[in-house]
Amino acid sequence: MGQKIAIIGGSIAGTMAAILLSRAGHSVDVFERSRKGLVGRGGGVTTSRRVLNEMKAADILDENFPSMPYSELQLSKVTDATQQFGHCPLSVPLDMRCVHWSGMWENMRRRLPDDIYHNDMQLLTADHDGDSVRMTFADSDARHADIVLFADGYHSLGRRIMFPEVDLEYRGYTVWRGVVPESQIEQVDQLAVHPRFSLRNQKGSFISYMIPSREGSEQVGDRLFNWACYFPLAQSELADFMVDKDGVSRVGTIPAGYMRAEQDDALKSMIRDNLPKYYADIVCSSTDNQIQQIYTSDLPAYRKGRMCLMGDAGIMVPPLTGAGVFKGFTNARDLTRGLATDAPLDDILSDWSAQQTKVAVSMLNMGLDMEDAFIWNTIDLATHSPQDCAAWFDKSINIAKEFSYFAA
Repeated sequence: MGQKIAIIGGSIAGTMAAILLSRAGHSVDVFERSRKGLVGRGGGVTTSRRVLNEMKAADILDENFPSMPYSELQLSKVTDATQQFGHCPLSVPLDMRCVHWSGMWENMRRRLPDDIYHNDMQLLTADHDGDSVRMTFADSDARHADIVLFADGYHSLGRRIMFPEVDLEYRGYTVWRGVVPESQIEQVDQLAVHPRFSLRNQKGSFISYMIPSREGSEQVGDRLFNWACYFPLAQSELADFMVDKDGVSRVGTIPAGYMRAEQDDALKSMIRDNLPKYYADIVCSSTDNQIQQIYTSDLPAYRKGRMCLMGDAGIMVPPLTGAGVFKGFTNARDLTRGLATDAPLDDILSDWSAQQTKVAVSMLNMGLDMEDAFIWNTIDLATHSPQDCAAWFDKSINIAKEFSYFAA
């Protein structure tokens, strides 16, 4: 007999869970707080070829769902002699696939009937009521479910309900990001590789990669140039920094189109001082950019009673890992497999939680290594030999066996 399952949050992790669990015969409802669809969120998302293929095999995505492949990470830095494209002393093999966030979500969302996906549903409370969970929503009657899955992102209400003692930890740096239509940039051979530039005059780094258009075109000229710059920002400066163009104080994110013009301009000036001209020109042409603070969290479990965490609602890891899609998919896949067994429900949830926690801790540890290597303590790529850079990379990052976008 199937379970009655409520999923709080209808983004990528929640939608994947809803697809797999409803197909397995469970009664599933998704409760998303936004009034409309989630199109337009973010830009690019990275994962590995293996994960993307597993998602296609599970019919979470179309077999021909578009992605941009990258087989090489170029660790680079601008020098006086390489003002246009920078100097690259080290290339690392990748098995990376880059996709459009909205394109991915829309492709998944088509697999769910509208009558189980409920917009404009803001959860207020959730608590155990015997063998079920009682939920109250704004402007709605209370509802019950056998299992509640919180897939409500890094500011998860579910995490706060289940583990009120655990706070998000601000990592001391911020990501500023945007997308630029490929039709607006000069075509060069460097677009075929994925660079990570250490900033010339300060801590931090910059990455870029191409993604298909939202409509799914992989044709040259139709794609989007996705970029992100990670730079230090002291916690004491957050309150002033996180005021949007309307004077509203934001927490965690300033969405695309809401940055203050003077703030965006100041960051573009910083980019001019720290990147090769080719990349700086593209960033300085970018509009409707966005800001996001970087947080992590460590949790003792993914489950408390009949409540569970999914995706970024669980253990938060640095985005440098590219592990977001992987975490959401494996959370949903493993729970679906567990519920297909004849074991008692509490045993299933307990075993599932232990496995998800173990994997997420591995992702967190890799992310902290990458954070230290790419943000705070990058070797001087402008002056060290390729051999020194390779030794530094191998020593600095312990690549998790469960997932990475690095080639095996």
